[in-house]
Amino acid sequence: MAYEKGIDGISSSVGKVLETSLQVNSVSRNAFRIMKQSSAMNKLSTLKVTKKTVEDTEDGTICIEKDNLKLSFAHISDLGSGLKTTTHRLADALMIKFTEMGSKEQSVSLSLDEYMRMCELKNTTEMRKQVNSDLKTLLNMRVSFQKSSNREQSMQDIKLCSDVKIKNNIIFFTFSPEFFIIMKTMPVMHYPEKLFRINLKKNPNSYYFLKKIAEHKKMNYFKKNADTLSVKTLLSCTPELPSYEEVVNSDRAVGRRIIEPFERDMNELSDILRWEYCHSNGTRLTDEELENFNYHIFYGLLVKIKWYSYPELKRKKNKAVKSK
Repeated sequence: MAYEKGIDGISSSVGKVLETSLQVNSVSRNAFRIMKQSSAMNKLSTLKVTKKTVEDTEDGTICIEKDNLKLSFAHISDLGSGLKTTTHRLADALMIKFTEMGSKEQSVSLSLDEYMRMCELKNTTEMRKQVNSDLKTLLNMRVSFQKSSNREQSMQDIKLCSDVKIKNNIIFFTFSPEFFIIMKTMPVMHYPEKLFRINLKKNPNSYYFLKKIAEHKKMNYFKKNADTLSVKTLLSCTPELPSYEEVVNSDRAVGRRIIEPFERDMNELSDILRWEYCHSNGTRLTDEELENFNYHIFYGLLVKIKWYSYPELKRKKNKAVKSK
């Protein structure tokens, strides 16, 4: 599909739809791991916090809130280089280790070599520096979360971990006693290994998009909407795109700054899934809509997902109540 002029008169996005003939590159590269997850951790992984994005306070404390989630740091220096995608990716790897070990050990270890293989990175010095910075952020962060259903657990100003270090090129990570108890009750999701392989500089939104798509699939597996998400939902899960208001109040290049990066980073997932825009009833966009594609059409659309491979889940059988 050819691109048409964008709504800002400069860019060229019209909502690229992947061709159905696209083939899987390699089944082995579509592997999944298992990881404990919860609403609190899902929301946490959509946040980006750096020293540039936080406001100065008299006592130096940092507090970030998003809906029913609150993060805090005792001092701006505790933030390190910030809470960002590499921090979330490292936390994922450690949660996976915890889950795959049976969710019984409060401390987990992960070698730098293994982590670099997972992320397909080769610069040990840079990776060690990045991991040290991310560990500092995770160690100093405190989390509060107000549950919205009985299936969740609230958190009140708890730390995620109590001790972290790198020794002999091995990451040692000890979950805090409070978080350890909560983690054991969390459900498990299938985590695409693709999340580790994404080039975070080239495709900064892809991690957030794929993680949200995977979370949505797990939570709605037996529902009709398991493979359908709104554009609005995907936009809300990434901290790497500017808001519509920010763009229209500056250069107004909405297509170039929002729509094109959205499509580019969704297309980056083409080795494990294909996607296309659709309406709420599942119908595709008409030629007229494509011809006049703009942000307002884009924002009201859904995205239909087709996984090339996804683990089969089975319904839990309800235990029959035996009458005496």
